[in-house]
This record gives sequence, structure tokens and C-alpha cells, in this order.
Amino acid sequence: METTAIRILGIDPGLNHTGYGVISYLPGKLSLISSGVLDVPKGELYERLAYIYKGLEKVIVETGPTVSAIEKTFLNTNAQSSMLLSHARGAAICAAATHGLECREFSTREIKKSVTGYGAADKVQIQEMVRKLLSLEDQKLSPDEADAIATAICFANTKIILGILPVQKKIGSSGTATARKGSSSSRVRSEWTKLVKSQKL
Repeated sequence: METTAIRILGIDPGLNHTGYGVISYLPGKLSLISSGVLDVPKGELYERLAYIYKGLEKVIVETGPTVSAIEKTFLNTNAQSSMLLSHARGAAICAAATHGLECREFSTREIKKSVTGYGAADKVQIQEMVRKLLSLEDQKLSPDEADAIATAICFANTKIILGILPVQKKIGSSGTATARKGSSSSRVRSEWTKLVKSQKL
């Protein structure tokens, strides 16, 4: 029976710059459908939120994702910045929900660990691993764009661990770490660690 690819929209929310990335997942293969950054114009808060909403809505209509994932708000000492980021997240989640997309939330550490095997990886490492996993070595990705794609990859890996998506028994040609249904998350993390070490990031 032919397996249908699942399309995942990853979102890296921001009031100034919102990154997005849509990937396609098939057993052992990840491929990039579309990615970019919404550069939000200056203006009143409601105008900027509307821009994020409409921009992501356009991406959803054009690429047809079936699920979405978004980075959680990182709470820092600047409460105002955290609150504004939460507004941006709200606009992004509403865009996904309006089109009937599940929107799974992941922490920054979860995303980094899923993609690089290391929860404290820096942005350069994330960019490098995203390019390698999707065979985009010759393509330049902005930090916001790479983070959004990484969020989508994190969603795919989580679904693999839970046994919801079909998987194969070994690392595929794209470098995607997979495991048998029912495998523990520690085994999958071990595979990612081996991959990262082999890439010498």
C-alpha cells in the first residue's frame, strides 16, 4: 500500500520576523516544500499581528500542510518582550487553527535536541543540520527560517517516537533518524547523537 506523505508547517514566531518552513515526510525521507521569513512592517500591534496571520494563511493555502508546529515562548527577564512574542504566537496559532491544522508546541530545547541531538545547540549548528537533513547544502537559510524548519522536523520526530507515523528501521538516505514502532525516545536520541558526531558539528 502506498504511503501518503505528511506535510508539516513549522513556525518560528516573532513580532518583527516570523519564520516558516513546510516539509514533506515519508518513511526515511524529509524534503523541503517551502520556507521563508515574514518581515513584519512597523506599525500598531494589531496591524503587525494581522500581517503575521495573513502571511501564514497565504503559506497554508499555497502549500497545503496537514499539521503544524510552533516554538513555545521563551520566558526571559524582559516581561514586555515575552508578552509581545506571545501575541505573535497567538496570531500564528490562529492562522493554523482557522485552517483546521493541529498546532503542536515545542520548547526551544526540545527542537534543538530533536534536530542536532544537543539541547543547547547554537543557531549555526541548527542551520547546518537542517541543511544536511534536507540535502540543502548549497542553499542559504536565515536563522528564523532554519528554526522554523527545525520545528517542523521536531514534530515529525515526535510522531515517529509515538508510533503515529510510518517509519523504517535505520537512518535513511536523507539522514533522518527513525526507529521501529514502540522504540524509546532515548534510542532515537542516540541515533541523532551519532549522526551529529559523524557530521562533526
